[in-house]
Amino acid sequence: MANVYGIVAAGIALLGFALAPAASVASDRDGADVPVVLVAPLRAGVANAPALVGEVVAETTSVAGFQVGGRISERLVRRGQRVAAGEPLARLDVRDLQARRDSARSELEQARAEAKLARQELDRTRDLFERSVASRQSLDQAVSRQQAAASRVASAEARLAEARNALDYASLESPFDGVLIELIADVGDVVAAGEPVVRLAADDGRLVEVAVPERRLPELPDTAEARLEADGVERTVTLDSLAGAADPASRTFAARYRIEPAADRDRPWAIGQTARLAFADERPARQVPVGALFGRDGDWQVYRLDDDRVRAVDVTVRAMGVAYAVIETDLPEGTSVVVAGVNRLHDDQRVRPRRADETAAGAADGDGS
Repeated sequence: MANVYGIVAAGIALLGFALAPAASVASDRDGADVPVVLVAPLRAGVANAPALVGEVVAETTSVAGFQVGGRISERLVRRGQRVAAGEPLARLDVRDLQARRDSARSELEQARAEAKLARQELDRTRDLFERSVASRQSLDQAVSRQQAAASRVASAEARLAEARNALDYASLESPFDGVLIELIADVGDVVAAGEPVVRLAADDGRLVEVAVPERRLPELPDTAEARLEADGVERTVTLDSLAGAADPASRTFAARYRIEPAADRDRPWAIGQTARLAFADERPARQVPVGALFGRDGDWQVYRLDDDRVRAVDVTVRAMGVAYAVIETDLPEGTSVVVAGVNRLHDDQRVRPRRADETAAGAADGDGS
């Protein structure tokens, strides 16, 4: 702000010399001094926030891998291919898994045979006990052997179910409709359970992610116009999320803008494409000579001409040049404002306005004579 005040002060000083007629004073009918001031109309200005460049990202991404380990024997998709939910992506060599399943099945058959024998022995021992031929101890031992055999059957059944599931897990399937954006492992690679094999992007939405400097966070707009650098396609985007912490290297905050759906949904924006976000001002921008600006209580103001009086109006300085400044204000384009000598005026003061362009024309005619 101090730099802006310095630039404005220098500009006002320059214009003070260039626009000397503003210091002239006339008298009204009552004999009171009425200052003659130079006025000029507000012009349309351009003060759009600088564009931000980012890339297209997916709302949902997934790094998929097999739930069992093994050697990849088959890859069924290519990078960039569109896939449907449940579609096979890759398969493992199943020979070891099949052998594990067959072994579990054999263990289950053995456990069931042992359980059947234990049940038969229990029935015989109970019959003998009821005829007082076998002791209570023999009956208890037969019951324990039958229970242990039943437990071994349950354990073998669980191992067989696990082996069958492992065989099913040898096929990696897409968790959703989307596109394959990266192949992390390929045919012949030996992967562990859960190790990343492919990266997928879902079709549930596209966003543009940009890096926002810290100084722009307070006034970051909720909407913008996104434009693809490749083919110039434009879409309206709305702010979806903002990172809660700055990137430790760039000291910027990642902001994601959601791309509004359009008629060409069958051709969504490709992941990784470069997109430029353009932001529009919420308040109209106007251009004024720097001599029209003055500071009061830490705020920028200009004097608006209201008939033969001046009214102070608060403005926001968006950009500052040597001769002109771009401001934010609700004043319409064409409104007459005082452009020189503002520090000698006060609010609601009577003035005698003269247009700056007329004064410049008169000075030129005088030089020509």
